[in-house]
Amino acid sequence: MSPVKALTVSLARTSLRDPATMLFSYAFPPALLVVLALTMGDQPGVDGHDIVDFISPNVMGFGVAFVGMFAGATTIGEWREKGVGRVLRSAPMPVSSILASALAVAVVSALVQAVLIVLTGFVPTVGVTLSPWAILTVVPVFLGTLLFYSLGMLFGLVLPTVTAVSLAVMIVVLPMGFASGALLPLEILPGWMHTLANFLPLTYLLDALRWPLTGVAELSDALIGIGVTGVVGAALFWAATKLMRWT
Repeated sequence: MSPVKALTVSLARTSLRDPATMLFSYAFPPALLVVLALTMGDQPGVDGHDIVDFISPNVMGFGVAFVGMFAGATTIGEWREKGVGRVLRSAPMPVSSILASALAVAVVSALVQAVLIVLTGFVPTVGVTLSPWAILTVVPVFLGTLLFYSLGMLFGLVLPTVTAVSLAVMIVVLPMGFASGALLPLEILPGWMHTLANFLPLTYLLDALRWPLTGVAELSDALIGIGVTGVVGAALFWAATKLMRWT
């Protein structure tokens, strides 16, 4: 087994043994979709789509952002606290391969999470209608995980402990969920939040998800969202690679 594959398998096993990871990756997002569908499902739809068709991609995007950033931040924090970083640095792999192995585990988790959200959408009380292009959702899910996992790694490099990075993720992602329209419609939020949304990465991830998943947005919006998410994600991963510290 190659060093990269062995590291990826080891990280995957560690992730599956973590109750918090299992809860927030696989239980919380589908539960959030059900709650939002039950509380907001009686609102009128837009352009022939039920309101739940707008909620579903928002939940998926928020889940990717939260889980991706949390995983990236805590991975780096735990490596530093447990001295794993020094061991990994002596492995016969470049920094980019080490971080890519950790990213691969996060991407698989995000894809499983996305599948669970789609399956939850089929529940009659939820009733999400998928678009014919729903399979293409894997592209923004991958790019969104790349972006937020890389952003989380940067947080992990700056903050001293796992507790600190976990708190920072909550402070950043939860307000971003509201300001981007993932948790509440932007239409009911103050005008200044509409302006702020244009500068938030989650806004573009949501744009990238809405067209392929449920068809509630235009293809042009999805392409812009994919482009911004991909470019920013690649830049952040490059930055994390260059700034990586092992102690």
